Amino acid sequence: MFDIISIGDPTIDTFLFVHDIKIEDVKGEKKAVINWGDKLPVDKFYKSVAGNAANNAVGSARLGLNTAFYCVVAHDSGGREIVHKMEKEGVSTRYIVKNDKHPTNASTVLTYDGERTIFVYHEHRKYVLPNLVHSSWVYLTSMGRGFDVIYKDLARYLDKYKAKLGFNPGTFQLRAGPKANEIILKRTELLSLNVEEAQSWVGECGRDPEILCKKLARLGPKSIALTDGRMGAYSYSEEGFYYIPEYPGPKLEATGAGDAFTTAYIAALIRGLSHKEALRWGPINAGHVVQAVGPQSGLLTKKEMETELKKLKKFMPVEITDEKAKARAIKLAEKHHD
Repeated sequence: MFDIISIGDPTIDTFLFVHDIKIEDVKGEKKAVINWGDKLPVDKFYKSVAGNAANNAVGSARLGLNTAFYCVVAHDSGGREIVHKMEKEGVSTRYIVKNDKHPTNASTVLTYDGERTIFVYHEHRKYVLPNLVHSSWVYLTSMGRGFDVIYKDLARYLDKYKAKLGFNPGTFQLRAGPKANEIILKRTELLSLNVEEAQSWVGECGRDPEILCKKLARLGPKSIALTDGRMGAYSYSEEGFYYIPEYPGPKLEATGAGDAFTTAYIAALIRGLSHKEALRWGPINAGHVVQAVGPQSGLLTKKEMETELKKLKKFMPVEITDEKAKARAIKLAEKHHD
């Protein structure tokens, strides 16, 4: 029996740190401007095993959970590196499928001033859900085209074992829309999205976190974790509606922050803690990831998380019970952002 089984596509990330670039505001959106045709100097080059599900698997294992990982990789250097990484981190590789027809996924991460843009390459995959043993939780996240072929089998698995589902949809799942994910959303214990992702599913209704969470809840999930970058994060469940600012610390590189947040949030729930307490775990884990290069280097161990929780006793969520409380939370978010 596992505490959590992570499902999704791993990748090999190549990080390029650059400085010869400009960020401009174009119609309310940030755009990167470079001199096309030039040779741009790269300040730092780094490679890492990555992918939302891989980040969750490694992060969950470090937090002391008995973890397995279902994915499809190739018999190539990237595939071997991913399997080796999971074995090294104590993640069960019994459900890692090797396929010779398509290479392992790869991504290039362009990093500038603590933020990043990711060029994602997903190989075509023929997904077949393995015969999974009993797990308390399943974490479903980014998969390529054809992701939905496992949905009926996954739904049957969740129903059979009464397993709880954490759902952090990736690019293709988000673009397919809520209807294509309906069978999963109705079985989701925790849906984790950032504000922009939430807007893509419920419409352009501004950035009001409460409105976004309520609209997302109508899609089926029991609870919502909503992140807003440096503005902090929100928890919406039957326990209440809470806000917490971002972790107070430096920021080197942002890749994997969202995965680290959701991984720690779910780990807290698996340990029987409340959503309010889980909302402390998330930013602390994410806050350490952004202090290192890549999505996994800064992931905390169980002991390190316990130490941080004791050290940051005043780092607590704020409950939002009315419009005044919401206004105070938004003001607090803007203060921390500035």
